[in-house]
Parts: sequence; C-alpha cells; structure tokens
Amino acid sequence: LRPGAVTLEMLREVLPDIEYDPGVFEHLPDDRKVASPGMKYRHYAPKAELTIFEGDNDKVVEKINELAGENERKGLKVGILSSTENEHRYTSGEVVVVGSRCDEHEVAAHLFDVLRHFDHIDVDIILSEGFAEDSFGQAVMNRLIKAAGHHIENVE
Repeated sequence: LRPGAVTLEMLREVLPDIEYDPGVFEHLPDDRKVASPGMKYRHYAPKAELTIFEGDNDKVVEKINELAGENERKGLKVGILSSTENEHRYTSGEVVVVGSRCDEHEVAAHLFDVLRHFDHIDVDIILSEGFAEDSFGQAVMNRLIKAAGHHIENVE
C-alpha cells in the first residue's frame, strides 16, 4: 500500500506478482475508494504550497531559480528543498538541504524535518527538486508527492 524501508524488490522475492496499488503514486478522484487513507489525501504537508520539479537536473535548477526569483519579486518568501549536490546553485530563496541524491536513506531521514522547518520560517511557497524513484527512492517520492498534493512539474 505504501513504499518504505521494505522495498518492492524485497517483497517480490517472496511474492513475485505483488504490485503497488494505483493510489501510491497517482492522484485519485475524490469518489475513488482507497485501501488506506494515506493514499488519497495530502499528507505530511507543509503550510505553504509545495511543487516538485522533475527532469534534467540542470533544467530543474534553472526552473527553480527562475520561479524563486519571480516569486520573491512579488514579495513572497520562497523555500527551496535542495539536494546536497545542488545547494550552491540556487541564487535566491531559503535553501534547505534534505540530503544527498546518492543516499536515499539520508533524504528520507530529513524530509519531514525540512518540511517542518519551512513551516517554522513561514515560507509562502516551496519549490522542490524531485528524487530518484527506484528502490527506496520510491518511498521518498511517495511522501514528497503526498506532501505536494501531487503538484509535480516536469521540466524538459
């Protein structure tokens, strides 16, 4: 029902035909019955609107910088959820590092603390990098997607 420390690959060693429920990564309609409450609604969400940007890393950083600048010019306080690798590349906003792209467990361990930190510093909007969705990364992205209310933008 939800990716976590026990990955889909681990489960398939015992149950080869197991699949994720569609509610794990898809935005479900309000009238759809779900197997677990966390599959449908925005969970662990910060107060500010959160958008995830996925795609080519350089283009994601460029897009986040562009939007951060635009929103700051409008008088909004912008939070940027960054990987360790990209922290130095952001030119504006309140940049908070969640961990290294090479260590999904580190990102998972800090994700909710970072989201609460953005609440504590009262940002108006949060722009987040996306993370790999393989193995344990699925658990990280599942929680990030739920926190964003499925607000994801693919950058080409």
